[in-house]
Amino acid sequence: MTFETLCLIALGLAAVPCVLFLVNLLVYRPTERFDGGVSAQSQTDPGSRLTPLSVLIPARNEAENIRATLEAVLANRGVDFEAVVLDDHSTDTTASIVAEMAKRDPRLRLESAPALPPGWCGKQHACYVLAGLARHSLMVFVDADVRLQPGALIRLSKFMAKSKADLASGVPRQEMITFSERLLLPLIHFVLLAFLPMHWARRSRSAAFAAGCGQLFIARKDAYFKAGGHAVIRDSLHDGIKLPRAFRKAGCRTELFDATDLASCRMYRTNSEVWRGLGKNATEGLAAPGTIGPMTLLLLGGQVLPLVLVGIAAASGRSGLAIALLALVCVFIPRLVAVYRFHQPLGSALLHPLGVLALLQIQWAALFRSLRGRPSQWKGRAYGPIRPELARGHSSTVLLALFVAMSTLATSAAESPAAQTLPNFVLPDQFEHQHACEFAADTLTVLIVADRKGSEQIRDWVKALKPHYGDRVRIEGVADVSSVPGPLQSLVRRRMKDKFTHPVMLDWQGTVTHHLRLTKGVANVFLIGGSGRVLKSVAGPADASNLQTMSDAINGRGKASSTKSKFRASG
Repeated sequence: MTFETLCLIALGLAAVPCVLFLVNLLVYRPTERFDGGVSAQSQTDPGSRLTPLSVLIPARNEAENIRATLEAVLANRGVDFEAVVLDDHSTDTTASIVAEMAKRDPRLRLESAPALPPGWCGKQHACYVLAGLARHSLMVFVDADVRLQPGALIRLSKFMAKSKADLASGVPRQEMITFSERLLLPLIHFVLLAFLPMHWARRSRSAAFAAGCGQLFIARKDAYFKAGGHAVIRDSLHDGIKLPRAFRKAGCRTELFDATDLASCRMYRTNSEVWRGLGKNATEGLAAPGTIGPMTLLLLGGQVLPLVLVGIAAASGRSGLAIALLALVCVFIPRLVAVYRFHQPLGSALLHPLGVLALLQIQWAALFRSLRGRPSQWKGRAYGPIRPELARGHSSTVLLALFVAMSTLATSAAESPAAQTLPNFVLPDQFEHQHACEFAADTLTVLIVADRKGSEQIRDWVKALKPHYGDRVRIEGVADVSSVPGPLQSLVRRRMKDKFTHPVMLDWQGTVTHHLRLTKGVANVFLIGGSGRVLKSVAGPADASNLQTMSDAINGRGKASSTKSKFRASG
């Protein structure tokens, strides 16, 4: 194959997505705007009255987001609606915030989720429960971090009346601050518009052309239950694709609209959250075994190769430079248009080839994780196969935690330890073995967590406690590596594997530290009883005073000798 032929192939692979992206912009349009006059008329003219809506919000540990989300929903006027928040066993103040707001606004009500049944993803179960609680025939599903604009509900109700769709979805404007957010999240629009022929998708009822965004759905209640709703995709982590497919398989019509000026969302808040969030459901999208190969060829050949060819041609003076430059123009046109149309950062567009490489790395890593049977984890829950032996309690193991991260996320304690709880969790160690921590009523666990500066104190705590309590009390350490960016995670795991022979639980998502407020710079030692309730906490080095305090707490629970041990301060 000649160099010019390779340039022509790259041009073809870049030009087709470029043209499709631009053509799709004619179909992927915002919902129609309505002024106050139209809204007022809809209230007095029965023939134009807007269909009432139920705004349904699943919420699990969303104390940081839920107030702003509800304030945005309740700011809507001109249409009848209710807002229902389902508290999905939150361990923070989510429920109390919603309850306090509901007292002031009768349109808002708080419900509690039943126990999560086996085989269900938490979000799908919460959404299905919410659908059963909805009082109106139009249901708007929004994530707890989505902010609707004041006129959004009027526009959504009108859109459903005009489009005759049974399910509709749009991608809100993505708020992006960290580097990974700005690099990767704009690719949501690029992949959607550059590879889905929306005109054909609108005319076809085939499930293959179904698409959506899990952040914002609106559905007709009768069609929802006809299609089976979220129960059909109960084990999925990717409702953005799976729910529209379920509707189409049931003979229902789905639509897409541009939600850029209708809602906004900051999906993730750290670099590592971006990588974990995009990877958790990747095998149900681009990383599906039958999809990842062709998509890798299309993305590499059409979005990365042109830049490489331009560099080679410019350096060597080859005759294919003009073709390669044209291919490169096709690469950047969609991204530059998206900067204006979807309010995306210019720097992200200019780094498009790098973003594509990062996206593919996430997809392949997710596929390999799935093939190895490793579960996905999100919101403190593990989804996927877990080896049977991990469901049983483990005997105590000496764990040395090394925190290697780019920043520290630990915060000072703001409430008494007795008010804190920690749910059961599953974490991998540096050898990629899964460890399940289940807090049964008849067990005690000493959990030692520290940030980078305090990690050196963990060794002394383990050395002091292990000889006294052995296997009678589970003694475990956790390394909070939640702020390690995706590209560095393999390096961190390898360094820990090379340096330590003991397994170290790696908290990539901040599952543990999300529930336990830590003191910076020192080891944080928690005595945890049944149901994950924190019975006692000590922060600091393993000196005689702190050791005796923890020993008294353990002995007082009857799990060790009633004789108080005398500890010697570690040197």
